[in-house]
Amino acid sequence: MIDYLVWVWLAVAVVSALLEFATMQMVSIWFTIASIVAIILALCGVVWWVQVLVFCALALVLLLSLRKFSIKYLLKNDKTTTNVDSLIGTEHKLRQSITLDSAGELKINGVVWTAVGKDESTSIEAGQQVRVVKVDGNKLIVEPLGDNQTNEKTKKVDKKEK
Repeated sequence: MIDYLVWVWLAVAVVSALLEFATMQMVSIWFTIASIVAIILALCGVVWWVQVLVFCALALVLLLSLRKFSIKYLLKNDKTTTNVDSLIGTEHKLRQSITLDSAGELKINGVVWTAVGKDESTSIEAGQQVRVVKVDGNKLIVEPLGDNQTNEKTKKVDKKEK
């Protein structure tokens, strides 16, 4: 009976490990750990119902206590902004004024973008510093900056555009 249970727990460990590798959801890994403990209990000759009880209790405790922690620290999903998303938060000089009737223009990395104000009632004069707050299709939604809000990054970007 002992040999039979060792193979059962080994099969549970392998299947749950494969499921974890396939899904990467930090669910099956706890069953793998619990089944390794059950293998040790089976090799020590512990009664089958104690093995099952320890397996279920340990898997449940591990799942409920460590899953959230492991997802937070092991499966970090560092979102790196690329392409258009990287424009959000950047500051530039407006090339063409934004009025109530027409959109303005920004030139970023050699590409001319249509720019509209964050608020529909916003008018921004050409030459004023603006910050990109959102990308809506092929338009950049911008907000004006005061003179005291410009920074070194803006000055460097604008020098490249000239």
